[in-house]
Amino acid sequence: MKILHVTKKYPNIMGGDSTVVTSLEKYQKKIGHQIYILTSNCDEIRKSPRVTKYGLKINTLSIDRINLNRIVSLFLLFFYLFFYLRRIKPDIVHSHSPELGFILSFVCRAYKIPIINICHGITFPDKYYPFFKRKLEEFFLKYGYFKKIITVSGYSLNDFRKLKIKNVVYLPNGVDLDLFQKRTRSVNKKTIFLFVGRLETAKGLEYLIYAVNKLRKKEKKFKVLLIGNGIDQKFFKDLVIRFDLIDYVKFLGKKDQDRVIDYYYSSDVFILPSLHEGFPITLLEAWAAELPVIVTNVGGISSICVNKENVLMISPRDPKKISEAMITLIKDQNLRRKLGKNGRELVEKKYNWEKITKEVEKICKEALNK
Repeated sequence: MKILHVTKKYPNIMGGDSTVVTSLEKYQKKIGHQIYILTSNCDEIRKSPRVTKYGLKINTLSIDRINLNRIVSLFLLFFYLFFYLRRIKPDIVHSHSPELGFILSFVCRAYKIPIINICHGITFPDKYYPFFKRKLEEFFLKYGYFKKIITVSGYSLNDFRKLKIKNVVYLPNGVDLDLFQKRTRSVNKKTIFLFVGRLETAKGLEYLIYAVNKLRKKEKKFKVLLIGNGIDQKFFKDLVIRFDLIDYVKFLGKKDQDRVIDYYYSSDVFILPSLHEGFPITLLEAWAAELPVIVTNVGGISSICVNKENVLMISPRDPKKISEAMITLIKDQNLRRKLGKNGRELVEKKYNWEKITKEVEKICKEALNK
C-alpha cells in the first residue's frame, strides 16, 4: 500500500507531529508499505527521494503561525496536489494538521483517495487561544471530507461530539522504544532538571523560571536544562538574566534526536510545566528513559498520568508548587526511582509505536473498505 503523510514538520524540525510522522513512517515501512512525505519548504527539513516540499520558503519559528507565507503556501498546495497525487497515486493519505487536511480533502475526494486527519492537539475548545484561530480549526475539522479523524487526546472526544463530528477515534501517541535501549544513566553531583520542547509561553517556562528563583534560596545543587527554540526564547533568556539565574538555567538550543536522548539519560528529572497540552510525546520519551517527571495537570495529562505513581502532578501557573515538586525530587531518591520505573512500564505496555501503528493499520483498512 502507498501511504502519503502530509505534515508541516519533519526532521530535523522539533515537534510532536514531526516525531509522530517519522515513527509511523518507520513502522509502516516495517509492515511493507511504501511511504511518501509532503512537507513544508523549510531548509532544516532533510532531503530524501521520498520527501517533497511544497509552497514558499518558511522558517521554523513561523511554521505554526498564521502569516502570509503560510497562507500563500496553502493556496499553492491546493493546485500542486492535483499534479502530485496523480503522479504518486497513494492508496491513502494521512494529514497532520487541520488546515492541511482541509485543503487535501477536496483534492483527495476528486481522486477518490481516503484521507485520515491526525490531530496532535486541538485548540478549538480552549479559550486560551484566539477566537479566530479556534473557529477556523472548528471549520476545517467539521467541513473537511475526512474518512476518519484520529485524536491523540481521549478527553477531546466530548469536544468533537459537541461539534457533531462523529467520525473521530482516540489513539494515543507513542514512543519508539528501539531508541531507548542500552543507554547508561549518568550520576550527577547536582540534580539536573530537563525540559524539551518549544520555547513558547504555552509551555509555562516563565513559571518554571520563577520557581527556580524561589528554589535557589533553599537549595543550590541543581540545574535546569532547556532544549529547543521558539518565538519567546528571548523573553525567557531576559527573565533568567533579570533574576541572575545564569548558573541555574541553561539554554541548549535545538538538538537532534540522538543528542536529546543522551540528555534524557544524563538528567535526573524531566519537567513539563505547560499551560496547555494535548498528548506530549516528550513525556513518553522521558518515561522511556525511566526519568521521574513533574508535569502540570492540563489537557489530557490527567487521563494518562497518576500523581505520585508515575508523575508528580501540579497545577499550572504556580511557581510555588513547581519549586516544591522540584525540591521533593531533589531530596527523595526512592520516589524518583519509583516514578521512573512506573513510567517505563507504562510506555512498554500502552504507548509503544509498534503497537499503535497496528491500530492505525486497522483504521486505514476500515477507511479503504468504506
